[in-house]
Amino acid sequence: MTDMTEKPVPKTSAANLSIGWIARKFIFNPDGKIHGRHWLTFAGIALGVLALLSVSSVMNGFDKDMRQRIIGTRSELRLSNPDIFPLSQYQDFLALLEQQTTVSAAAPVVRNELMLVKASAMAATVSFGIDLSRQQEVSSVLLPVSAAQLNRPSEQWIQGIISGEPSESLFEKSGIILGYELAQSINAAIGDTLRLVSPLGSIPTPLGLLPRIRQVRVAGIFVAGMPEYDRLYSYIPLAVGQYFSGYGDSEIDHFDIRSVNSSKLFRTTRLLQKSFPAYKVENWSSFDTGLYQAMHFEKYLMLVVLGLMFIIASFNMTGNIFKTIVQKRKAIGILKTIGYRDAELVSVFMRQGLLIGAAGIAAGILLALILLTLQSEFGIIQLPVGNMPNLVLPVDKRLADFIIIPLVALAVICLSIYLPARKAGSVNPINLIREIT
Repeated sequence: MTDMTEKPVPKTSAANLSIGWIARKFIFNPDGKIHGRHWLTFAGIALGVLALLSVSSVMNGFDKDMRQRIIGTRSELRLSNPDIFPLSQYQDFLALLEQQTTVSAAAPVVRNELMLVKASAMAATVSFGIDLSRQQEVSSVLLPVSAAQLNRPSEQWIQGIISGEPSESLFEKSGIILGYELAQSINAAIGDTLRLVSPLGSIPTPLGLLPRIRQVRVAGIFVAGMPEYDRLYSYIPLAVGQYFSGYGDSEIDHFDIRSVNSSKLFRTTRLLQKSFPAYKVENWSSFDTGLYQAMHFEKYLMLVVLGLMFIIASFNMTGNIFKTIVQKRKAIGILKTIGYRDAELVSVFMRQGLLIGAAGIAAGILLALILLTLQSEFGIIQLPVGNMPNLVLPVDKRLADFIIIPLVALAVICLSIYLPARKAGSVNPINLIREIT
């Protein structure tokens, strides 16, 4: 016998299709044009996403730019004693460092704060005693600036030796390499003889403590891309640095280290710290802590402020949905009369808001990509930096930003739509039909 029991008829997709059609119709005026308030909502969302992506990319660019300048002058990593004592037997330690799979190169360094004297001119300097050939593998500031770098139109700053050709043999014979502004401050040129003086007396004599003094010859002049470094830093042979510090031949202050993978410096720092637990391992972010923390704080603060502004802008979407519900209340009453449930009416306004919001987010992403690409390729916006050449506003587009920011924006939009859309379900169709009749 045939089973005549009635079965529930599955709901077709017609309702879903009609919901989408109704949502699109609600966006248009009776004359078939998109209402002006929808354009304003669209523009607000697009500009909000554009601002968030642009600020994030610019702050990333500044972070990357400063990172390159600091690493090129100092190093990627530094290993030292956690106390004030020097590292002893550094040759054996250097061999251990070079065996690490995460280390590409390492160089011994002795740091001193000295005075440079030429005739009546005098300037303070932070002087690093180095092994030149090893330090050149770690710091690009001690490599000659190439003609290709000077002639590259997109190069906004240079880093390296701009005057002189300091060979290792010439440098080891009491040579010195000066920062550009430091050399200018005492009017020093290649080949000039200078006096290096320790400001504190450290040599005991019958007349008391006398300062340590050495004569050095200018072997090179460098630019670091950082005015502070150009004004203060100088490099001297390792033996001269040990002399001023009162160290023996096997003692140094720290090692400058270059990693195998510069994009994973924080991971490399942890691995080296684990391999040498008795020592202090730092990366470039610790060399100028104030600058690093200020840049990151400024980035997060800007993103928070712009995020709050975007949330305020999303209130426009809330008001827009409320106004649409008021204007379309008769249509809502008819839809409820013919069988549309409250959830389906909420879906109508959710889809309407998401159409506008998604279009605004897509437009913001597209505009951000265009503007950031133009800036990175042509350097349209430039900033003055003291007495240095103008700095091209740096940008660094990161995929994570272009995924996270639009997703967060979409979540905020969904929340701003859902709250007013629920009001559509509270419409009383009987009262509306009475209004119509």
